[in-house]
Parts: sequence; structure tokens; C-alpha cells
Amino acid sequence: MIEKLAKLALSVTVITLLFGQNTSAQESPEWAKDLIIYEVATRGFTSPKGPESGTFKSAQEKLPYLQKLGITGIWLTGTNLGDAKHFYNIWTQYACVDPSKLDPILGAAEEFKAFIDEAHRRGIKVFMDVITHGVMNDSPLIKEHPEWFRGGSWGMTDYNWNDKIKDLDEWWVKTFTDWVTEYGVDGYRLDVNIYRPDLWKRIKQNAAAAGHPIVVFNEAWVHSEGAGDFLQRMVTLSNQRVGPDMNIMLHHDVALHYQQFDYFRIVEVNIRYTDKSTDRGYLDIKPFLDAAIYGYYDPNPKGALKLTLLNSPEQPTPEKQEPCLLLIEGVNPGKVIKNISIRPLGWTLRYNYGTQGALLAGFTGSTRYEMEIKPFVPDRLLYSTQLSSHDDGWESSPLDKNPYVAEGSRSMFGYSFLFTPSIPLFMSGEEFNADYIPLPTHTPDLWGKGEQGKGRWLYASMLDWEQLKQPAKQDMLDDVTRMIAIRKANAELFRPLTSDKKPPLKAVSFSSQTAGIDSDSIPVPYMLYNNAKAIVVCGNTTDKPLKGVLNISLAGTPLENAAELQITDLWNGGKPKRIKADRLQKFPVTMKPDKTKRGGVAVLKIETVPADVK
Repeated sequence: MIEKLAKLALSVTVITLLFGQNTSAQESPEWAKDLIIYEVATRGFTSPKGPESGTFKSAQEKLPYLQKLGITGIWLTGTNLGDAKHFYNIWTQYACVDPSKLDPILGAAEEFKAFIDEAHRRGIKVFMDVITHGVMNDSPLIKEHPEWFRGGSWGMTDYNWNDKIKDLDEWWVKTFTDWVTEYGVDGYRLDVNIYRPDLWKRIKQNAAAAGHPIVVFNEAWVHSEGAGDFLQRMVTLSNQRVGPDMNIMLHHDVALHYQQFDYFRIVEVNIRYTDKSTDRGYLDIKPFLDAAIYGYYDPNPKGALKLTLLNSPEQPTPEKQEPCLLLIEGVNPGKVIKNISIRPLGWTLRYNYGTQGALLAGFTGSTRYEMEIKPFVPDRLLYSTQLSSHDDGWESSPLDKNPYVAEGSRSMFGYSFLFTPSIPLFMSGEEFNADYIPLPTHTPDLWGKGEQGKGRWLYASMLDWEQLKQPAKQDMLDDVTRMIAIRKANAELFRPLTSDKKPPLKAVSFSSQTAGIDSDSIPVPYMLYNNAKAIVVCGNTTDKPLKGVLNISLAGTPLENAAELQITDLWNGGKPKRIKADRLQKFPVTMKPDKTKRGGVAVLKIETVPADVK
């Protein structure tokens, strides 16, 4: 018998959240499936008058370059009135003063609209960054509307979202509707959290009614009640403090990632106490997946809490969500619990017991708690993958390391990123393996401490476009441009499905024929397919040329009964070749070394033989 057993049935509004439904406020615009999103930190993206002098006008001058690269969406992280020193001693979008105003250092309203109009003319959507939690402490909004605000975070003052203040709600909806209807903004990236999904649903409805449907993408895994279209961080290929995260499955086995994407298996519990201390604990999830490879938690975790799953519920479906019963032991009985967060495998979504602005759970006095966690079918989101963002190179990153993630790796850019069936997001400069140049006043410390010019935050990078005169930089740009062109030419295979569906994708067997390179050390090739064709993607992460044999099985695909096929090397070029289907069982493949021109990947298109050549 568990002494003082405390049972916490987490409320429907916190955990169940539209229990038993696959929630979506409306279908995402069709164009969302073709997005290739490129993040632009406006002030450092260009330098017309020296460091930190970029403007809407100078960014507009780079739009022909982005169109040629193949970009279809710009995440513009520099628009609204902001503070010049609050974070890392530089101007940032995230030190927001007023989200309803443009910052004049970036340009006038007509220049902002001209930038968007020109982007649209070139087939590029534009997304604004929204600082959802609050404003700078000296913002005039606080003096004008003190009742709109309560508490604080990030050294700023937070909005009072919990009390649902009518005039705050109306101002918020009008502000972000107006950016759409008056300037043509195509959607929003929400920093930190969505907080009020109901308001974002209204904004989306207003935009659709005005004939300009938009998308909203959240930074992280928080339940948006159907207001979100996709996520910035659905999967990130890096750890923002150390660089590429080779624990992430997409670097090793893309097919397995999508097969196991939606597992509901609890990984971690984190308890926050009112004295700001924390305890955490982990479940052994190895029966379900090799978590050390998948990267959702430290393979040798240390935590005071002991977790025991008291039942083994089936995977949740719209028709059935059996509660998970979780026993938590080792809780400090002398402290008051403020918040409990639970992270399941696969979704990387954290369930929170408690809400923003009113987190006090108030439980104390026991060392053991039993929690009933009712899984729900999460937001119906488009698959997405982030290679890099402005947060790479975050505080405490090594000062001698380039915070860009791919750093010239064609395998990472192609195999793990651009050739996966998801919306890709990456930071400006990745496409040509830019050398990192920090803005002169940038500090290593978030709050401005340390030697200026020594930080590594990617938001504070100053792009030097003269680097493109270097042959290696131009080669990288050419290769990324080619990858994007292949993706766009075969868009029907690379367009993301929503997360309630598995993409038509399977692993392909590979045997290395290169001495010293074991087959198991190479990323597992994968194949995407539809009724007419398939594309096989291979990656070479080594610095050596790689030869091997693919055993391509079309079993289970619409092409499985074809006797004769046509195969094309999309990466190296050349004419299509007709082959007997059985030749796919031992098909030779070669890849140049990674981080070299036209290296790192192989991309083969397999299709039925056109009628006019049979």
C-alpha cells in the first residue's frame, strides 16, 4: 500500500484537450505543403552601411538570389519595434517593445510592404515572428494598459493571457489581422508558446475571410487546439549549444523516424517546486526504441525521481485513448509542487499540470504520486524539419566553433533534410556554408556580459556575401540549389502529409563495397514512392568515396508488378536508363565524399517506362 498516495487526474483542459479528436481549425493552404523556409535576421542579413545596418530595402535586393536558390518562404526575424541591447547586447526581434509597430531602424511601412510585394512577385511567402509572452519592461503598452500584463519572463513583462481581458484580446486579433490585410503577411511564427489558440483561430479566420489565408507555426510542441499548421521544432537536427545532434534518428534512418514518429511512451517527468528547484526522472524505454540513438533523453540519465508505468495502454486513436497510470516516487515531501511536466516519446510534446500565470499545483507532503494521464490525438500538423535557426550557438556554446549546423555536409542537407517529406526550415548562410562573423557588439552571455564580438548566437551572424567568390562556398551553394530543384521537380513525393498519416516511405538495404567502411555505419537509404515513381535517397557521411550495392524492393508499392522500369540519376545527371525490375535487387551506387562538390548523397528516380518509349 502506498503511503499517502496522491492521485492527480489531470484536467481535460490541460491534458485531454479536445479528447478523442484530431483537431484542426481548418485545412492548411495548399501552398503550405511546398514551403521551403529560410530564416532572415534582418539587421545582419545584409550590411549596406556596415555591421547591423540591414533593412527591409537591402533585404529586398537579395530576393532574386533567394528565388534562384528556390526558397518559397521567408521567416523574417526582424520587423517590430525592439530593444537594441537586451539580449546578447544587440538589437533583436525578441526584445519586443510593441508588436503593432515596425521598428524605424529597419525601414518605413512602405518599404516593408514593398519587400513583401516583391517577395510575392517572386513566388515567396513572408512570415513575421511574434513574441507571444510579453514586451520590454519600458514598453509604453504597460503604462497605457497595466491590466493587460502580469508577471514576467526573459527579463520582460508578460501579457495576462489567463484572465481573457476583452480589450487585450481584441487588440491582439486586430494587430495580427492588420499585418495580413494591410501588408500581405502570409503567416506567423510564434515564439515560445501559443498561449491563446482561440485568438489565433480568429486571426486565421479573418485572414481567410479577406481572401488571404495564412499559416501559423509554433516554435515548439505545445497543443494549439488546431490553430497551428506545423512546427518550427517538430524535429531539430542540432543541439543549439553543441551543433549537429547525431543522436537524432533522421541522421541515421529516415524511414525508422517516420515509422516511430507517433509513439506514445512516457520518457521523462520533471517536477518544479515553488522554491524554483526541480526533480526529474526517466523511464527505461529501450523495449520500444533505442533512445540513445533517437536523442530524446540522455542515455545515462540521472534523476531523483523513480518512474513506474502501471499499465501498458495501446497507441491512442481517435476512437480510443486509454489512460496511462504513472507512479512517481522520490518526490521531496517538504516542498510544494508548482508544476509537473511529462514528456512522451515521439511527439516530444510536454504535458503540463498547471497553466501559464497560474502554475501552482499546491501538492505537498508525499513522496509518491500516482498520475492518470489521458493521451489525446494531438494537433493535425504538417511534418516539418529544422536544420538550423537563429538559436543555434546559444549561450555557453564553444567560442571557437561555427554555430552553423550543416557546415558543408551534403549528406545532412540532403539525406536528413531536404529530401525528407517535410517542410524544411534553415538559417540564412547555411546554403553556402557561411563562415560565422559575429556582430561587433555581440557578447557570449545572453544578458550582455563578456567580451564583445565573441558570441556565437546565430541570430547575431553578419553574412559576408563576398564569401561566395570562394570556389568551395559557391560549390556548396550550387549543390543546395540542385537539391532544392530536385525537390521541387518531384514535389508530389516530397510534400509533407499531416502527422496523423504515415508517408509512403520505406528503408532500402545497402551493402558497402568500400574497404574500411562498414555498411552499418552509413545512413540507411530510404525510398519515397507513389503510383508512378519512386525516389531512392542515400547518404555518405564519410570523407571517402563510397561504393556499394542497393537491394531495392518495390514490394508493397504500386510499382511492385512492373517488369521493366526507367531509372535516372538525379544527383549526377545523365539520361534515363531502361532496366529489368529484377536488376534493382543488386543495383550499384557510388557517392563522392561528403562536404565535396556533388558529394554526400545519391538520388535515384525509378518510374514506369513511358508509353511512348515502350
